[in-house]
Amino acid sequence: MKQHLLFVLLAILVPQTVFAQGEGSLWWGFHHGTYIPDTQLGVSKATTYETAIHLDGVASPLQGSVIQSVRLPFIDVTHITDVTLWFTTELGQQDVAAIPVTDLVAGWNVVRLTEPVAIPEGGLYVGYTFTVTELDGQSERPLVMCEDNSEGGFWLRVAEVRAYAKWTTTKRYGSLAMQLELTNPSFSAASVAVETISSDNMVMQTEDHLKAVVTNYGTAMVNSLDYTYIIGGETRTGTCLLPEPLATVYGAKTSVTLPVTAPSATGRLEAVVRVDAANGISNQQAQSQATTSLLCLQFKPHHRTVMEEYTGTWCSMCPRGFAGIARLKQMFPDDFIAASVHVLNGDPMDVYYDYYYVIGTTQFPSCRFDRHEVTDPYDGDYPDGYFHADQNFLAANRILSPANLHVEAEWNADDVCNITSTADFAFDAENCDYTMVYLMTEDGLRGPEGDHSWHQKNSFPQLPYYVEDDMQQYVNATGSMIDDIAYNDVVIAMSDVRGIEGSLDGSQQVGISKTHSFQLSRPAISQNKENIHVIALLIDKRTGLVANAAVTPVTTPAGVEAVRADGNTADRYYSLDGRILTVPQSGINIVRRADGTIRKILK
Repeated sequence: MKQHLLFVLLAILVPQTVFAQGEGSLWWGFHHGTYIPDTQLGVSKATTYETAIHLDGVASPLQGSVIQSVRLPFIDVTHITDVTLWFTTELGQQDVAAIPVTDLVAGWNVVRLTEPVAIPEGGLYVGYTFTVTELDGQSERPLVMCEDNSEGGFWLRVAEVRAYAKWTTTKRYGSLAMQLELTNPSFSAASVAVETISSDNMVMQTEDHLKAVVTNYGTAMVNSLDYTYIIGGETRTGTCLLPEPLATVYGAKTSVTLPVTAPSATGRLEAVVRVDAANGISNQQAQSQATTSLLCLQFKPHHRTVMEEYTGTWCSMCPRGFAGIARLKQMFPDDFIAASVHVLNGDPMDVYYDYYYVIGTTQFPSCRFDRHEVTDPYDGDYPDGYFHADQNFLAANRILSPANLHVEAEWNADDVCNITSTADFAFDAENCDYTMVYLMTEDGLRGPEGDHSWHQKNSFPQLPYYVEDDMQQYVNATGSMIDDIAYNDVVIAMSDVRGIEGSLDGSQQVGISKTHSFQLSRPAISQNKENIHVIALLIDKRTGLVANAAVTPVTTPAGVEAVRADGNTADRYYSLDGRILTVPQSGINIVRRADGTIRKILK
């Protein structure tokens, strides 16, 4: 009897391919966007498909809802015919109510029902049938799918294919992207949930922002949000205009930037954001707020970002790492530090074992900026032959550092480097959640003549699409090996690269420096003490990321002559952050005299 009533109800429905959404309704489906996904599925056969989704009649928002319209997605309709929309309470019934859908278009095909269909408590199947008349690149996979893997999101029957000759359901391929327009007395115009909020560090009493992911469950397109935020016990309100309206698709998400004023308190603080209204209408969503923690600082420290680059003489693509480091040094001389980590396959500078826990990749060349996500030292995230690594550098460098960091290093008589780092934190904390790492690097390393393990493999003569000037020395090189090369920024010695236990334990206070001392011995692979630097890394123990970095040349105590590799002595010039200068630059320079004395000069 239920089947017969359903058939009579639907027999009078008519299709429309153009439809404006009704007031008080929302679109629901396993796909939560207004765009059509580009994921397609099919059996690569000219045949008839029957496919459906199942609606749970007691789940929200389906319980008590009425279907006003259905929209069916097709990426291409050239070889699609006999499309029929249908509803049934049980798959396989003989008398299934059906509506022909004509005038198909590539995109959303909207069918408006002249008689709305209530979703029964026992559930409802909404499906469509169509025939593929001829195969091409699109019609081989005519079903449009989304990434959702919910129960009931995909039912399929293809009578001519044995595996699907009977109705089959699976979550393996996702869910159908079809959507239903629903009305329900319980729906409200403003129903916006706050899923998550996040923030970088802030400086006290400055204008800043929080980032929030919000979800629309209401019947109105969201253009603005009124919100309340509480940071460190201080409560304020704000208004945010969305760059693009948030669609009336149930579960549609977007990320918004919420302007805030940082509190007067410093330290690790709780931040709460609550959406009070959408489009000026009181928010009816129960999940209207979210909480996070952030770090509020008394001042803005100078953040230097380190690139730990993973490379090898055996790696024929790694010369682009040389070019990437050189470009970044030129672009960001005061904020960029390079550490070239040679590993594996007989590389004579191999330090793989020590760096095992940091590398976490089998792709070479690759790098991490401040130990964020792996990227390429030249291409960045866009492998098109052009330099993009500066974007990854900037993304890491713009994160506010919790402390200024300074490092000094000096040789003793036994070729042991005495290192002292100083961290000046911008907030007070009972427990210091940071630790120190030290790297010793050397420039100008060269192998013995004829030692092929020191020769750099080079594939770039076969890759002419690397057209920028800094790559031409590798593109125009002769042969597949570069045998006359000096390796710079090479990591030759290090502390525990995950952090030195106990190095910064205890409390921290603004205005009181935290110092740490450590020793690194000059290793046998070193060739010239004059070319050695020490890099200090301030590691966040909670995340494993580098919070700040500093670099310095290793000095020789006064009274000990500094001898160059060629046997001559000479003045050496450095910038304030420890970079070697070929000539003094404008401003303050550090000069190390041939007699070992060090002084600052103003040019």
